[in-house]
Amino acid sequence: MIILGLNINHPDSSACLLINGKIEIAIEEERINRIKHWSGLPILSIKECLNKKNLSLKDIDYVAINSNFYSNIYSKLKFIILNRVDYNFILEKLKNIKKKNNLLKSIELEFNDSFNEKCKLRFIDHHLSHASSAYFDSTYDKSINVSVDGYGDFASLCWGISDKEKIVIKNKILFPHSLGTFYEAFTQFLGFHNWGDEYKVMGLSSYGNLQYVKEVEKIIYLKKKTNFRINLDYFNHHKKNIIYSWTNSAPKNEILFNKNISNLFFQARKSHEPIEDKHHNLAASVQHVYEKILFSILNEIHTIYKIDNLTLSGGCAQNSLANGKILKNTKFKSLFIPANPGDGGGSVGAAYSLWNKIYKQRPKRNDNAYLGSAFSNDYIGKLLEKENNYLLKNNYEITYISNEKDLCSYVAKEISNKKVVGWFQDSMEWGPRALGNRSILSDPRNPNIREDLNIKIKKRENFRPFAPSILLEEAKNWFEDFHEEEPFMSRVLSFKKEKIKLIPAVVHIDGTGRLQTVTNKSNERFYNLIRSFFIQTGIPMVLNTSFNENEPIVFKPEHALNCFLRTNMDLLVLQNYIIKR
Repeated sequence: MIILGLNINHPDSSACLLINGKIEIAIEEERINRIKHWSGLPILSIKECLNKKNLSLKDIDYVAINSNFYSNIYSKLKFIILNRVDYNFILEKLKNIKKKNNLLKSIELEFNDSFNEKCKLRFIDHHLSHASSAYFDSTYDKSINVSVDGYGDFASLCWGISDKEKIVIKNKILFPHSLGTFYEAFTQFLGFHNWGDEYKVMGLSSYGNLQYVKEVEKIIYLKKKTNFRINLDYFNHHKKNIIYSWTNSAPKNEILFNKNISNLFFQARKSHEPIEDKHHNLAASVQHVYEKILFSILNEIHTIYKIDNLTLSGGCAQNSLANGKILKNTKFKSLFIPANPGDGGGSVGAAYSLWNKIYKQRPKRNDNAYLGSAFSNDYIGKLLEKENNYLLKNNYEITYISNEKDLCSYVAKEISNKKVVGWFQDSMEWGPRALGNRSILSDPRNPNIREDLNIKIKKRENFRPFAPSILLEEAKNWFEDFHEEEPFMSRVLSFKKEKIKLIPAVVHIDGTGRLQTVTNKSNERFYNLIRSFFIQTGIPMVLNTSFNENEPIVFKPEHALNCFLRTNMDLLVLQNYIIKR
């Protein structure tokens, strides 16, 4: 049984293959076409998935999409009737439905090939897909599953329970009320207009105080313990018929807030304007109110169902600052967030959900994030042969170290000497984080490296922190309130105060870090590299940031080499090859 899972015409469009109940490969289109958060039909990802598994369209039994027009259909119709929704908006929606229904034909045209006659197209509810991507990759038999995002199938938040093989949705919060829209609107108001810029507000919030909490609470408030409302007097999205579907483009939303918000606070910041204390304080206040509402809902759900395990998914599950406080501020005792909790991960969730529906059993759990393409030493060797003349002419040294222990020891030594290393190995990560296979690594002890990385390589705002990747067995010695493994860099925790001075490069202004725990089982080579650094320095972690420069994370060795050559990295490791300036 082969299921092709898809997230289409939605940010972070993606494809995956679930073969006999196991995810074998999963890729977001942006990694291949190099357009951040790209939305459309992910033909390149589909081709990559099939090619890597030596399959064709004729081998596919089902195509599962993480969206179902008929979800919440009566609520949609009610909203359209009561709000006299614009005819053109309805027409655009109908066009999108037609495109999805003709999806198999569209793919066949791109491939110049055909699916087999028995292949079926199935539409899976957006939030059920999110919940499935989380629950079926967790270790839980029984859990509460909460999905939170902007909107998907007319809902912004839903929760339910799982018990062994079954997920049941219990309740939803519907359009136009949304924690994701609330947070995105303030992200725009603070001058960050690219899709996915919410993490900048998280980073900024640590610099501010809670000056504007009362004002923010006029904009979003709890209606009852498991529900909230946003004050629509301050928003546009329910009036402007904003479409959350894009075709063959980078997603860019219209402005979600209206001028009333400026009357309550101050004039919206333009992207080129300096960031001032008032912006810090508003970011802190927005984050605080977001957390307050989320924790209240989670606590009430726990009270109702009395289940201690929680899975969290949806775009808002990438709010790592809030995630790190959930176990401390709610009654839950364990939390799982998948490697790709946002829309990109919906392709996996749709495939999981369909498998579960067909076979009435749980798909095979995937316990790591390394689901993308891999490139062999042979492939890299041929690439370097082509580039050999240029590299030698410009005084680059090329070395091949076959022994993994020697390789890790050598690179760890270079990192300890304050070198910046591009680290490219094995299968690409699935999800928004670089987790040791497509990473830029450096010494967390170096107090100047953050500024150097931001100016010379990353070219990003200096208020954004860098993350530590730490040996799992050492994490409890470095972080407060460390409860459980965090393999996907989904949570921000506080460092122990006595440790902060030892690793200034990975400590944010508020004494926190967004950690990734690494084990020998999850990523043997990356673990051995950190272990070598620990042996040499006494520090069981390295600074880890994504291997890119204002672009999607590098996908193949060519991308890594180009990024290395145009930036000021000192060292590039491509599998067992080392290129040094």
